[in-house]
Amino acid sequence: MKRNIISIIAIIITMIMLSCEKPLNTYNSKDAIYFNDAARLPLFSGEVIKDSTIVSFSLAKSQDSIVNMVIGTTGGKSSQDRPYRLSVNASSTAKEGVHFEILNKSFSIKKDQLKDTVKIKFLRKTDMQTNTFLLSFDLLDNENFITAMNNKVTNQTTGKKISYINYRWYVNDIIKRPARWLDTYMGTFTRKKLFLMVSILDVDPAYLDTSVSIAEMVAYAKYMQRYLNDQKLLGNTILEDDGSIMIMGPSVQ
Repeated sequence: MKRNIISIIAIIITMIMLSCEKPLNTYNSKDAIYFNDAARLPLFSGEVIKDSTIVSFSLAKSQDSIVNMVIGTTGGKSSQDRPYRLSVNASSTAKEGVHFEILNKSFSIKKDQLKDTVKIKFLRKTDMQTNTFLLSFDLLDNENFITAMNNKVTNQTTGKKISYINYRWYVNDIIKRPARWLDTYMGTFTRKKLFLMVSILDVDPAYLDTSVSIAEMVAYAKYMQRYLNDQKLLGNTILEDDGSIMIMGPSVQ
């Protein structure tokens, strides 16, 4: 009888303890969203990770350029698409439809994915020859993602930070003198001369910047001077933008 009483008391105590238990709190925070290029690991030793990119048409032949901007998320994959908010910052000076187009129709992390790619087309315009335009993007909170992972201090002394939720593109067509350009053969560098050479010789301007040999340069310069002389004889003297006669360098006269 005594054993039965003890058993009943033990059962009652167990039931009381179970009825008093509270459910454990679970972690239910939203995943964070960020610009992948600003938060990724370096691809090689010494690479500087940035929260901005410069796009220059300076030595390009194309009239537009498509770039990829990758958006990343923390947490696990989802079985459904998760829209995120991407906004053009008011500080931007590049104009949509004039200097750039966003090719994506919507912004979302697709199901079973942790990244999305935003495609931006930059359009080469005359005003880029004298101005650098800014296109700045912000990631914003929504029902699927938060922006809690917002920056990283890269210099403890100065307090300089890199942003994970603001990314900037700087675009221009400000011409640069190709690195291998030699005045003795090519003459004074001008934008008009460079692109006349590109047109007549069908040479990529980037090739003149990185790869052209001196022998090739001499050949290009001689050919261009003959072309300029022929045009002058035909009554079509080619002038620089300042009104002076276009000529190649003294070594090919």
